[in-house]
Amino acid sequence: MHHKLGLFASLALTFSLNLAQEIEFFDWDAVQPSDTLDWGQCYTDFQCARFNVPLNYSDESVGSAVLAMIRLPSNLSSNDPNYRGPILFNPGGPGGSGVDALVGFGKDALSSLVGPEFDFVSFDPRGVGRTTPQVDLFSSENEKALWNLNNPDLNSLNGTGIVDAIPRLWAQFQILGQLVEDHDTSISLAHLTTDNVARDMLRIVEAHNRTKIIYYGVSYGTALGATFAAMFPDRIERMILDGVLDASSYYSGDWSAQFTDADKSLQLFFDGCFEVGSDKCPFHDSSPEKIKQNVLDLLESVRLKPVPVYEGPTSPYGIIDYAGLKTALQVATRQPYLGATSFLRLAQGLADLQRAGNGSIIFSFLGQEVYGRYTNISALNAPASIEREREAVIAISCTDMQEITDKPADLFAYFERVKGISMFVDTLLPIRTRCSGWKIHPDHFTGPITANTSFPILFIGNTADPVTPLASAKAMSAKFPGSVVFAQDSGGHTSLAAPSACTVGRMREYLLSGRLPEADSVCPIDVKLFEAPQSAVIPVRRSLVARGLF
Repeated sequence: MHHKLGLFASLALTFSLNLAQEIEFFDWDAVQPSDTLDWGQCYTDFQCARFNVPLNYSDESVGSAVLAMIRLPSNLSSNDPNYRGPILFNPGGPGGSGVDALVGFGKDALSSLVGPEFDFVSFDPRGVGRTTPQVDLFSSENEKALWNLNNPDLNSLNGTGIVDAIPRLWAQFQILGQLVEDHDTSISLAHLTTDNVARDMLRIVEAHNRTKIIYYGVSYGTALGATFAAMFPDRIERMILDGVLDASSYYSGDWSAQFTDADKSLQLFFDGCFEVGSDKCPFHDSSPEKIKQNVLDLLESVRLKPVPVYEGPTSPYGIIDYAGLKTALQVATRQPYLGATSFLRLAQGLADLQRAGNGSIIFSFLGQEVYGRYTNISALNAPASIEREREAVIAISCTDMQEITDKPADLFAYFERVKGISMFVDTLLPIRTRCSGWKIHPDHFTGPITANTSFPILFIGNTADPVTPLASAKAMSAKFPGSVVFAQDSGGHTSLAAPSACTVGRMREYLLSGRLPEADSVCPIDVKLFEAPQSAVIPVRRSLVARGLF
């Protein structure tokens, strides 16, 4: 396996799962689609349903999309005075599976997050996962294979290959745009837009016999939530937007501001490694500046001489080059505290690569990026699932955003304008380039994303989030009078990246009583960098690894 898919993941755009175990099989085809929510048992602890929504809200006679729905039901009956109703959750993306998210979190983690008073409900948005119809950008496997054969390696956009790769990449996506327009048969892509997903959420709320939404959205799910709030401002009972994507930037196709804190998040690695010393950080050196220089030297080393990684034919294999190492650094900044992508593991991987030319641990970060949901790759046919998810990311994001008409010269000029923001900002070019040939641009709601909502929104931002900076949370909050921003004092993408009893407490207080925290207050976290967490902490806030866009 080469890490060619990594750059589609490098912005953390879809909020895919790093599951500790395989998701058990469930036969969704056996669930009858319904105009009501007819829940049945699934995945041991959960309930599932397939819910009909109009494919085209302007003409409901066109047909239906069928949403794959999942919930963890409250321990309380609907007649219990303490029962508070459903919390609708979106795990990000665009293209993130809500089904995978809830199963990946697990029953205990979800219960500790929101408490017994609520049902926790999610769904695969239109075009995603088990929801039908699905996105299929190609008319046949042969056509897809031809596309992949001709498609330039996206990772060559990192480093010195950018000048050569952009024109070819641009030309390839002109072809893809034409292909998709010529045979959009499996799903009408014009109806995949975020505003339609917001309308679906309103239908879900009403199917619960409620008029107002209780919503928790992370990453891209914050753009979805803000869009819902702008469209239906009188339908907000509670709304928490965590790891905030500036919705205006999302729809415009210029996401450069999202990288404001990307280098700051990596600086946590340099500073933290130096502070804890060589006993706790295997990549330790005499100063943070020296540790940073060692990383830059490694990047140059693998650019000139990539490191092969091969551990047998049954394991993923590939190379660590400039792009691969850079992607591994990005993955680590999104989840620096816990699990297989923590800074502690990154430090060991960098040390192994520097001292022995062993790229196995660093390559495992790319495995988290590409195969993170699966412990048995061959059994679950992970590459096919990833291809499907990548197609959904392209289709939703390019249809959502305003038409991009950039030519190669425009893309180079754009890169020159934004390249000083972060060492990771070059990953913007594949996103902007792949939408430059997109032909499907329906008339749909993209703003203004602002409103006086029926209840104030709670925004959460980390102090060093590499994907959705705290400044974006403050900018979005300014568009919703009465809303409040509080910060979690941590790196990582969204507050889910680190356990924090303070953050959980403030979320629960807002959900239960409506009390907002003091504006611009800060919550500490309950774990430190380069320290293995105590097992008792982990169930409080199980982390997700992001893949896709946001």
